[in-house]
Amino acid sequence: MALASAGADGTRIYDELLVTTAETIHPGIVENSLNSHPVASIFLGNIGSALNGPIGENGSPAAAGAEQVVGESIRVNVKLGKNGSFRWLSSGFGEISLDTSDTARGSRANFKLGAGSVVIDGSTLRKNSGAAQISSILRHKQEDTVSSMVDTVAEAMLASSAAPNAITSLTELISANDQCQSLSGTTFTDWNSRGVSDKGTAPASISFASGSFASQGVSDFRTAFMNAEEGSIRPNVILTTDNIFRFYEGSLSPQVRFEDLRVGDMSFSALRFKDAPIFHDPFVPSGTALFLNTDFIGVKYLPGAMFDISPMERGNNQDAFVAPVLWEGQLCVSARKYQNKLTGITA
Repeated sequence: MALASAGADGTRIYDELLVTTAETIHPGIVENSLNSHPVASIFLGNIGSALNGPIGENGSPAAAGAEQVVGESIRVNVKLGKNGSFRWLSSGFGEISLDTSDTARGSRANFKLGAGSVVIDGSTLRKNSGAAQISSILRHKQEDTVSSMVDTVAEAMLASSAAPNAITSLTELISANDQCQSLSGTTFTDWNSRGVSDKGTAPASISFASGSFASQGVSDFRTAFMNAEEGSIRPNVILTTDNIFRFYEGSLSPQVRFEDLRVGDMSFSALRFKDAPIFHDPFVPSGTALFLNTDFIGVKYLPGAMFDISPMERGNNQDAFVAPVLWEGQLCVSARKYQNKLTGITA
């Protein structure tokens, strides 16, 4: 026979306390949050693991290729030219060059610190009593904080102009004829991305401008890819907007297999251009496509500051508790010429 209603008040609002008490939040807060944005996943999560390590690694920052470092700032050693000592000799008695080949420079990048907080009041903790229930509501609040922080870091990675005190974005690192990590692209011609200009173009004349994808998009993709390529060194991932992703997908022949199985096995779906998977991210600036080689660009961070959650402490004169969540690191590049971008892409 049918049971009568349990008598629950149908007008009662299912607020944060009720929801988190009734449901268990899935573990893996940081990993799940990192993989919610392609750009965060490329440098810190599962996409990075697929590109830089064996399938099956846990998607942690270390597996994705991020490097833990220490120090007052980040030193990145770069090579800005080629050894000039080689010469053809007329005989074995010819003079061998003693060129000292001063091609290496050390660049510097500053750490950038960001913080969020997990806050909960004592009354909620008491109402949500029992070990499992307390864990659940704290996990929810931690997830809420970390996911918001990952969103902010991901957005900063792709910003067209840096927010105050934020990390250097990909669009700033991939450029020419400017200052990057204390090195001048005007002084060091090899310290520049190459855009769609011919290799060897003077830094001040390098252009990244594209145009209508229908008329020149695939051609510009080829040029940008090849300009970031030297021998076996080539871009291993492309990041672009939702619209440009659709433009590219629409240009493909339906008979051509264009899925990338490496990332597909990690529950990511991607198209492919040459050997590089293409991802779309809502934070990529309008009209932009980024060609990345993650062997030469990535995140460096301080120990204990990769979305690490500190122990909770009671607030002064309050029945409330707070736990800071820290992120301190920087996006760094060791070879700009192996990174590239296109701007101004339209339909």
